[in-house]
Amino acid sequence: MDSRRIMFAVASPGDVRSVEMEKAAALARALNTELELFHCIFDEDVGREGRFGTRGVQEDIHGFVEERRRQLELSADELRARGTRVRTSIRWDDPTYEGIVRQVLRHEPVLLIAQSRWKSRMARALSTQSDYRLIETCPCPVLFIKTPRIYSDPLLVAAVDPEQSHGKPQSLDDRILDCATMLRDALGARLRVFHARAPRADAVRADPELRDVPNVETDDVYAAYRHNIESDLRELARGHQIPEEQVEIAEGYPAEALPLFVSREAADIVIMGAVARSALKRALVGHTAEKVLDTLDCDVLVVKPPEFCSPVSRQSAHHLERRAE
Repeated sequence: MDSRRIMFAVASPGDVRSVEMEKAAALARALNTELELFHCIFDEDVGREGRFGTRGVQEDIHGFVEERRRQLELSADELRARGTRVRTSIRWDDPTYEGIVRQVLRHEPVLLIAQSRWKSRMARALSTQSDYRLIETCPCPVLFIKTPRIYSDPLLVAAVDPEQSHGKPQSLDDRILDCATMLRDALGARLRVFHARAPRADAVRADPELRDVPNVETDDVYAAYRHNIESDLRELARGHQIPEEQVEIAEGYPAEALPLFVSREAADIVIMGAVARSALKRALVGHTAEKVLDTLDCDVLVVKPPEFCSPVSRQSAHHLERRAE
């Protein structure tokens, strides 16, 4: 971790004292790593021939970028004065989420931090917002900062799924707990492992063996199903040196049970997984992460399986020529 960096995707370089930037810096110090402040910038008007009419498109763009770089350095200087190791980067790229992911592919940070904003139901259905595109395409864990609460004696909730619902790979739960324990140790946090077990009716419908069992025997079979889930969770937790008493199981749908648990326990960060899906399957099923991101009143860390490959091309369509020295 010491030789790596975390990256904060800055939405507004002029916002020197944003809560999100302060929390990103606190995490960098806690993890003893460098913080990269990254801003993805693009403006069609600036890139239009004759828009300013003097220096040419490339020089106009460079001037626009340099002005934002100066603003970003002011933010960096504020953080450096408080002991954070900071570097700044700006890229001319569009759409924003692709520019961010391309920077992740270049520098391979251990963590990306992004600001999160509430989305309308229509925006969630279309999945056009940067948050959801980052969930789908970013290869490294993404922490969405949603609240102004500082991390003081924080509670972390790691949402796992030993049932591997909707084709989630088993390796995803291990990566979720790896990230959770890393943050727990860095922040001196409390940690709970959470799983929403399928309701009885759904479990019976989903399992051919349960469907064929006579009603008089379903209680015993369902009890065995619950026992297996509990055993799997305890084994998963033991593999990451997490005590059994820190494991919580609720019956219900994750998109409903998880927000209720988080609200009741006043959690500060939820760590959960997401897998890649086709556009059609995403529209029909959706990610649990996408469904709950706007309903959770806390920060959310979304983790991908270790074998995930981003669909974003490393090469941008918006080329900015280097300035001559």
